[in-house]
Amino acid sequence: MHPTIFFDPVFTVSVMAGWILTVAGAVLLLLGAVWFSLAGEWRQGAARPPSSFRALIGLGLVFWLGGLLWQFIGYFTTGSVTW
Repeated sequence: MHPTIFFDPVFTVSVMAGWILTVAGAVLLLLGAVWFSLAGEWRQGAARPPSSFRALIGLGLVFWLGGLLWQFIGYFTTGSVTW
């Protein structure tokens, strides 16, 4: 049987939404890594990476860090973790 905290809507919004955001950021970063692996001449350092590549990596990093922070705040808000 699952603990009752999983049925709490505050836990769902505070922690699970952050987890989903973290996973989305990780997926974006993995897509950026695949793109970098398949890249052509700009990977060699002669040219700058495309703006869309930099935006993808930046967005993935912001999502990942934001989701991690959201989870930490959520755990403290729900009382699952105390200092």
